[in-house]
Amino acid sequence: LNVLQLVGWTSIMIYDGALAANGIFNTGNWVWCLVIGALIILWVVIGITNLGKINTVAMAALFILTIIMCKVIFFSDTSGVKVSGDSMSFGAAVELAVAMPLSWLPLISDYTREAKEPVKATLVSTIVYGIVSCWMYIIGMGAAIFTGESDVAQIMVKAGLGIIGLLIVVFSTVTTTFLDAYSAGISSETILSKLNGKYVTIAVTVIGTVAAILFPMDDITDFMYLIGSVFAPMIAIQIADYFILKADKSSKKVDMINAVIWVIGFVLYRYLMTVDIPVGNTLPDMAVTIVIAVIIGKIIGKK
Repeated sequence: LNVLQLVGWTSIMIYDGALAANGIFNTGNWVWCLVIGALIILWVVIGITNLGKINTVAMAALFILTIIMCKVIFFSDTSGVKVSGDSMSFGAAVELAVAMPLSWLPLISDYTREAKEPVKATLVSTIVYGIVSCWMYIIGMGAAIFTGESDVAQIMVKAGLGIIGLLIVVFSTVTTTFLDAYSAGISSETILSKLNGKYVTIAVTVIGTVAAILFPMDDITDFMYLIGSVFAPMIAIQIADYFILKADKSSKKVDMINAVIWVIGFVLYRYLMTVDIPVGNTLPDMAVTIVIAVIIGKIIGKK
């Protein structure tokens, strides 16, 4: 499931990046899909252990460009700009915001799993991801108010960013999508040890590029909800097992009881999608799934 969602994210990121880049510099979406796909493969070929200085330069450039974007958006006259009246419920907005980091939970473990101090590595990852995500949401909201647009390409153009906006789009797409494709390779090695993670990563990038060229991916709401319904109960069971029940899960066999609880959590999530909850669906779904897992775990433990 993680490999499949990462293939999906790779396709979506390449599609969105190409769409935004083409809105700034019109050469055709398929051209930008190929450019972004080729740059991701270049990142893979260089190798994650050899990306040190290149990645540092790319991240520093992105950071500087983002600050420039902030200055343009928040220190300009926004009077007279009409904001769209389109809206969704607060709970639905929360849920779509939650689905993004939820999908990254199995991915980030591919990078923190070999940390010398796993607790600190996880804590830093969580704090940095949280702060930067909030910053990006604020930028997006500010940009939408400033330009009266929801299309990132039009926001860049109207903000007068031009080539800077293009660099932000391409660099952020490549560096983020590389993580998706690379993690798909790592997860595939876990499933079949004979597979070569680097080759799988390249294959995932190629598949993602082709899919981005061939298929429209403008509305990914259903995909986000699918991620939530699959990974929310799965992570809830892991939390219950590891932190509360402290169960020994050294065996690689499928735990059928937990598998059944996972299905229950999945069904519950899909039901909660029909109910407007201010905190979204993920939190109540995870809470109920944890309670079920703990109660059944305690009962089985006593037997």
